Amino acid sequence: MVSWSLLGWVTPDDGRDGGYRQRMEYDYDEKFRESMEDGLERALEGLTPEQLAKLEDNFDSFISTSVSQAIEDSAKGLVERLKQDAPGMLEHRRGWQAEFEQRVAEHWGSAFDLAEMVMKVAFEAGEFFYEKHVPPDGQHDFVFEALSRLLARACRIAEEVLVLLKAGYGQAGLARWRALDEVAIVADFIAENGDDCAERYFAHEAVETWRGMLEFQQHAESLGETPYSETEVEAAKRRYDALIERYGSRFGDPYGWAQAALAAKDQRYAKQKATLAAIELSVGTQHMRPYYRMASHGIHANPKGITWTPDLLPTDGRESLLTGPSPAGLADPGHSTLISLTRVTATTLASKKGEATGLIILALLQLTDEAGEAYLQAHHDLEVRGRRRSVPAAGNSTGSAGPVRFHWS
Repeated sequence: MVSWSLLGWVTPDDGRDGGYRQRMEYDYDEKFRESMEDGLERALEGLTPEQLAKLEDNFDSFISTSVSQAIEDSAKGLVERLKQDAPGMLEHRRGWQAEFEQRVAEHWGSAFDLAEMVMKVAFEAGEFFYEKHVPPDGQHDFVFEALSRLLARACRIAEEVLVLLKAGYGQAGLARWRALDEVAIVADFIAENGDDCAERYFAHEAVETWRGMLEFQQHAESLGETPYSETEVEAAKRRYDALIERYGSRFGDPYGWAQAALAAKDQRYAKQKATLAAIELSVGTQHMRPYYRMASHGIHANPKGITWTPDLLPTDGRESLLTGPSPAGLADPGHSTLISLTRVTATTLASKKGEATGLIILALLQLTDEAGEAYLQAHHDLEVRGRRRSVPAAGNSTGSAGPVRFHWS
């Protein structure tokens, strides 16, 4: 039988009760029926004998009005009860979450510590790189600016992933890694193709602004928002038209900024639409596409996204509908995030001469490898702990294929 699970944890060896399955404390159907009965009784009690005598002729209307009023009163009553119960409920919820996160930290702590070391080094290396190479006012170095901004974004996404993992949201962390993978792909491509490509990359912001403006204008009234003025729309359209005239019609595509660089390598892209997959192929990281697709399941509302939950506990299999955090499934997003962050950092540092660049990159690679081993060990320990407590019945899926191992390349 499938169970609806808010939180899950394998009971640790110290005997603490680790299982938590929030059960419904409020039978909404029963309360609804009670409210309907009470509402009808109140409505009937308020009728005079003459009104009761005429009720047969207007019975349907009477029932409809009474039910509507009862539903409205019931909703208000439910809200008030929830507010009254909120202090105790929130205290319990937050207390359990704090204990849960503490136990996640105890189990995955070594991996988290190494991850934070990688992130700290990447941040400091990026800060040093930017301050050392930032061009004087009035001078443009589009590659430098693009890579610096991409590294800053990579650092922030890595921080976001770690916050999610520490809270027990592995699949969400994997989804955020997907964004970081895109950052790494774009950084590699810009570094490889130089200043013209980077300039087009920044210019393409006007294309995205124009397309976003058109979409907003179409729905502004429905959203209750104020549309852009004609002056603003015309100015954005002029910027867009000027870019299309300068770079060609394909520049208006989502990845139009990469069109010329792709076409220089492969003439098919003189006419063919540029895509992220094409950029990925150009920089030689197309082998990561299966992992990218795996991470996409946590983003989209496709069938795989609701039937495949990588952060279920080994003993849960497909018999739980996970609605909250879990201690499992943290290895893949944790390790892959560090690999992508190291990749963006290395690409950025290598774009300028620096005596310590090689040393910093080697240190990041070593720390990333050690973090990967720590994540893998914690994953295997969790599986062993879960299987010690429960042996699945024949034919039941454990839902616990080993983590995908990511390798620097």
